[in-house]
Parts: sequence; structure tokens; C-alpha cells
Amino acid sequence: MNSTLRTRLLLGISVTIVVTLCATHYGMFVLMRQQLLAEFDQSLAAKVRALSVLVEQQDDQVAVEFQQHPMQEFARSIRPEYYQLWHEDGTVLARSRQLGDNNLTQLNGDRVVPQIMPILLPDGRSGRAAGIRFRPNMEGDLPVAAADHGRGQGKDDDDDVLDLDEIDYSTRPFVTLVVARDTQDLATSLAGLSLLLAGSGVLSASVILAVLAWLVTKNLRPLLDLAGQISKVNEQSLDQRFVLANAPGELTPIVSRLNGLMTCLETAFLREKTFTADVAHELRTPLAGIRSTLEVSLSRQRESESYRSSMKKCLAISEDTETIVSTLLSLSRIEAGQAVLETDIVDLTLLVQRAWRPFSQAAVSNEVSVTWNLNDQLLLRTDSGKLQLVVSNLLGNATSYVNHAGQITVSAFIDDNTDFCLTIANSGCQLTPDEVELACDRFWRGDKARSATGVHSGLGLALARRTMQFLNGRLQIHVGGDQFVATVRLPASTVEHLDTTAESQHAIAT
Repeated sequence: MNSTLRTRLLLGISVTIVVTLCATHYGMFVLMRQQLLAEFDQSLAAKVRALSVLVEQQDDQVAVEFQQHPMQEFARSIRPEYYQLWHEDGTVLARSRQLGDNNLTQLNGDRVVPQIMPILLPDGRSGRAAGIRFRPNMEGDLPVAAADHGRGQGKDDDDDVLDLDEIDYSTRPFVTLVVARDTQDLATSLAGLSLLLAGSGVLSASVILAVLAWLVTKNLRPLLDLAGQISKVNEQSLDQRFVLANAPGELTPIVSRLNGLMTCLETAFLREKTFTADVAHELRTPLAGIRSTLEVSLSRQRESESYRSSMKKCLAISEDTETIVSTLLSLSRIEAGQAVLETDIVDLTLLVQRAWRPFSQAAVSNEVSVTWNLNDQLLLRTDSGKLQLVVSNLLGNATSYVNHAGQITVSAFIDDNTDFCLTIANSGCQLTPDEVELACDRFWRGDKARSATGVHSGLGLALARRTMQFLNGRLQIHVGGDQFVATVRLPASTVEHLDTTAESQHAIAT
């Protein structure tokens, strides 16, 4: 099952926040642990340095002052600290009372940088030890650490410091002093720190995730509202339009496109509803004509010539009806993607002449003047049959609706975008600009009374426009004055040859 957008957002952001908080808190814990450990080691190093001052060389003996007067931290029985002092020959010179017979690990650092390492104390506790290896002072000597401190403070007038370099330490033996203490307080502090960081992390994550869930839910509410509006749409409510108050900017184009889609669906469904009625109306008239003709013929005995006339009339009506059905089939094949594009080199002038022949007599009868502005050298690469179908429909439309003794103009040229254009214009147009936009709809006719039913089906321009789309071109209709102008456009890629010096213009006045 697909998860919701809200779940995906919350899951993705939550994981990111939790991982970030964990990494941040862990980094803080590591840094603070290192700081606490460094402070612990500094304290241990300071203690071992302080105790080393209390170790003195007296003749051939090494005196340990803190051995004679044990300090409290080394003498207590609960969590004692330990020390141990070795001679350079390995002899143990002193050890804390709580150490018993056990030994600490010898660490050979120096007073400046004592050696420090973690150890296991004799009583099993975890601890750390610091050790230095040094030559003990004699009574009256200035400790090395104090001398270094004195030099750092600029006390050049101290006689002991001036005489320090004259003291001979080479005859004094090395001793090693190690001090150890447990890390229980350090571990307790680190445990408390880890609990504090974990608790603050859980609390912070909980608050952040709660606020995040509220924000995501609030900001996704317009989507839920939109989904609710969409769920109420059916074939009876296609006039509904979607409205979202305070919608985020990302949803505005979506709502706009959905409303546009609703407009298209409403138009398509309306067209679908009227299609059956239009087809029934267009077929009922010729069928009624056939029936009435046959009924009149059979009403009484007639001459054979009268029967022949009736049959011819029925045949003509049947041919008109067949034309309507064929046109509808052609439209359905194109829209279903079943039409096949068969490209070839097309001589435009010959194609237009062939398309004009069926209408030439009607133009002569109506005293229509026809002007041709064609180019004999203009060749196109397209589907000859389908282009002729378009041109025939446009010429037939112009011949049918031109006024008596009017004008038809056919022109072919290349526009500024190098596209091929063929315009067919006729005078006598009485359509308004709004009506012209409906001219390519199926079964639409300017004659609202449909008095020409059986003669004009209202499918020619619809078929022409759909065919031009199939040919990767366009059919544009507009009105200029009393001129109805249909323009066929094909892309520049269809133009094979054009000789602009060879142009034939013919004016036919009939």
C-alpha cells in the first residue's frame, strides 16, 4: 500500500532530525568527555609533581616526607588513592599503606610531561595513574618546577635560580614516583552527562516532531480540501470549479490546470451529449425525404419516367447520407489513430485544380469570380489524398456560402516564418467573430434553422481541421469584413521546392 505524502514527509524529516540530534549530542558528549578526562589527568599530574617535591636526597638515603606523615586520601579505607616510589635499581622505596603488597605499574614520564595511562587498581576499580622519573632534590635545592616557574616570571635576581645550573645532579640516583586514583567520579559525571544529553535529545526531538507533525498537517490541509472537492465531481457536476482559500503558491498552478481540465471535460461531455441528437437530426431529414418520395410514388399508378425520377431523387439523397457517414468515419479513424500518413511529392497547383473541378459549375451558375494566386513551381512533401480532402472541403464551403456574383480568392505563399500557407477566402460572410470560433465544431452551421439539412452536414470544416492536425499543420479561420478566410498552414519542412520567379496568376470571372 502506498504511503501518504504526510507520512513520507514526517518520516523523512523525522529521521533527518533524529540522526542530526544523535550526531550532535554524541559529538558534544565526546568533546565534554575529553575535556573532563583532560582535567582529571591535569589534576593527577599536578599531584604527582607536588609529591615529587617531597622526595629528597639525604646523603645516600632518599627521604619521603609524605611516607612519615600519610595524607588522608592515601590512608582512607574507602576509595583510597595509591602511590609507589621506586629506586632506579628497582627497589621499592615507599608505597601507600592501602596498597599492601601490590605494585603499581611503573610509568617513566618527567616533571614537565608525566606519563599517564588507565590501569586497574589493586582493589579491582578502574583508575588512572601518572608517573614521573626524576632525580630527587637535596635540602635547600630549588625544585626544578619552581625554578622553571621563576624563569617564566622573570625573577632573574633570585640567587637560588642563578645557582641552579651549578648544582650537580649526576651523582644522584633516579627514582620513579607513580600516583593512581579511581575514575569513579569521572564515570559518574560522564553517566550523568550522557543521561542529560539523551534526555534533552529525546525532549527536543519530541517537541520538534510534534511541532513538525502539526505544521505538516496544517500545510497539507489544502491538498485534502482539494481531494475532497475532486471526489465530489461526477458527470452531472462538470460545471464545478475548484477553489482553495489561502492555498500555497505551489498549488495555484495545479488548481488552475485542474479547472482548465474541468472546462475541457465539460465541453467534451456537452459535445458528446449533443452528438447523438445532431446525428439523428442529420440522418432523419434524408431518410424522411426518401420515405416521402417513395410514399408519393406508391400513392397511385404512375408513368415509368415518374418512377425513374423518384428513384434518382432517392439515390441523390442516399449519396448525401453516405457522404455524412463517410465523413464521420474519416473523423473517427483520425481521432482513433488508425489513419496512415502516406507522404509524397505534391504539386500544389495540380492538387488545387483537381479539388476545384466538382465546384466549378456551381461557381459559374452563381456568377462567382475566382482569383488564383498560385505558384506553379511550389512542391510539398505531405499526404496528397488528405491534403486534397482538406482543400476540397474548404473550396466546397467557399462555393456554398459565397454571395451571388461574389468573389473567391485562392492564394499560396510562404510566410515570414517560412511556413507554407494556402488561403481560401469568399465574400458574403455574415458570421460574427464569436460564431467563427464555432465554425469547426461538428454539425455546427451558421444557418440556425438548419434549412440546408441534407445539403450541408456541418462536418466539412471539422474534418478539415482534424486532418490538418494529423498532417502536423493547422487550419485557421477568421473573418475580415464580409470575407470568410480559411488558412491552411504546413511547417517549412514540408516545402520541397519553390521558384519565386515563376508565379501564375489567373483571374476567372464567370
